[in-house]
Amino acid sequence: MLIAKGAEATITRENETIIKERLRKGYRLPELDEKIRKRRTALEARLLREARRVGVLTPQVLEEEKTRLMLEFIDGMKVKDILDAGNFGDIAAKIGEAAAKLHGYDIIHGDLTTSNMIINEKGLWLIDFGLGFVSKRPEDKAVDLYLLHEALESTHFDVMEQAWKTILASYKAHYGDSEKVIKALLDVEKRGRYKERSG
Repeated sequence: MLIAKGAEATITRENETIIKERLRKGYRLPELDEKIRKRRTALEARLLREARRVGVLTPQVLEEEKTRLMLEFIDGMKVKDILDAGNFGDIAAKIGEAAAKLHGYDIIHGDLTTSNMIINEKGLWLIDFGLGFVSKRPEDKAVDLYLLHEALESTHFDVMEQAWKTILASYKAHYGDSEKVIKALLDVEKRGRYKERSG
């Protein structure tokens, strides 16, 4: 059953397995295209495994092929669909903690939005590391947080301010180097506002 088709991949579900297949790009040379898709697939599998090792809930990689991943299906609700005034406190604290754990081990999610978070009785799961990478740079970690802030602003405007404060407080509590990232985040926000005004 097809769940989603994006610019990068198709996501299908077969029973309790999610299959993510990276799509060919017709504008790239076939050899280069194959190389890029293989590299991105291997990196995503690695990031999912490393995130699990550092205590972040992520789907288990069941099988890894050249341009295809078979992942554990996570049953739950997308945070995007359920975040509201009644539950944002607990969920926002979990989001901040998960981001802090990733960044503490230099894992950048790359698309840290509430669409890529699932909540169930076990806790908060992060999915889709397809744009992820490894970086020690506070700027890259700040961009991760900036994307999250933008997602909250566009999708959860009614609870955005309080949720964001809770996320940052939790992030700081769980990540020793958070100050550098928060400082970089202020610069990223300034650039974002400047682009809006000049765009």
